[in-house]
Amino acid sequence: MQHKKPTFQQNKRQFKEPTSPHFSTQRRTSKPTQDKTGQPSATSAKKHYSLNTELQRADKQGTVPVFIKHRGTTTQTKKTGPLSPRAPEKIRKNRAEEMKVYGENACLTLFDVRPEAIVRVWATVQMSHKIGHILSYLANHKKAYHIVDQQELQLVSGSEHHGGICMLVKKNTPFSLAGYLQLERSQDCLVLLNQMGNAYNIGGLMRTCAYFGVRGLVVDNIDALHSSMALRIAEGGAEHLLSLETPYLHEGLQQLRQAGYQIIHLSQNKQAALITQTKFADKVVFVLSETDDDSLVMTGDKHIKIPHSYQLKQGLNVVVNAGILLSAWYNA
Repeated sequence: MQHKKPTFQQNKRQFKEPTSPHFSTQRRTSKPTQDKTGQPSATSAKKHYSLNTELQRADKQGTVPVFIKHRGTTTQTKKTGPLSPRAPEKIRKNRAEEMKVYGENACLTLFDVRPEAIVRVWATVQMSHKIGHILSYLANHKKAYHIVDQQELQLVSGSEHHGGICMLVKKNTPFSLAGYLQLERSQDCLVLLNQMGNAYNIGGLMRTCAYFGVRGLVVDNIDALHSSMALRIAEGGAEHLLSLETPYLHEGLQQLRQAGYQIIHLSQNKQAALITQTKFADKVVFVLSETDDDSLVMTGDKHIKIPHSYQLKQGLNVVVNAGILLSAWYNA
């Protein structure tokens, strides 16, 4: 049986030069693209400039239209929106607006007065049994809390006297003294802190002032009242006091004098009036300092002294002096 050998037949169709769209005589048009809102997209809004170039290939010659994209003079706008929690700007903003409070009484009082200011809470297992209502509030408002051990809480709070709890909270909004004095008050009591930087003294003073019903503290550095150690010593007293800030203490005292406040300085001078014989005005300001300082004294101010046995050259601590002065004022 003979088998026919396969033969290759030549295709009748002749090879032709492929027609490329770039060599076409007609210009190809495309429909402009649109975004989701139906507006022309940014890519379709770009300007196009055409340029014909000649191309010689084999024995043929043609023109190729080349389209060049041009953005023009438009500038790309910077994206705006909420910052990431890890953005440097967000971190700096949080550090300026937030502070840490530790100590059982300080944290419990803060929760009673302004719970919305709490950002985050750390507590030990033992403390978590006492603050169940706080943890429930945080869970309902989708705020974070962490149950940690003593060592981690010490690292978070920065102190071994944390009392089993530490809170990250928003700082209380301070008032300017000038704005505070715009409202007329028939009775008022303020305490001005002069050159006080000891956190223990500031905390004890805030606790004493809140105990006797002082309205606010006048300071030239509001950060001194935001010390975590001072807030622990105050045991919640800071939440019941207004923070009144003035750029310069002597200008603040002058504003208080013009507003009709009685300015009282504590003195060690034997010629000063006894506190038991002092008549307090309806509006009074006590100027307290950690050391003897007469730089803020002016004519018309009241100088009083606390009677004692004169066996010690040094006077009492500023917190003890404040307690005696405010007790006399409160019972007057």
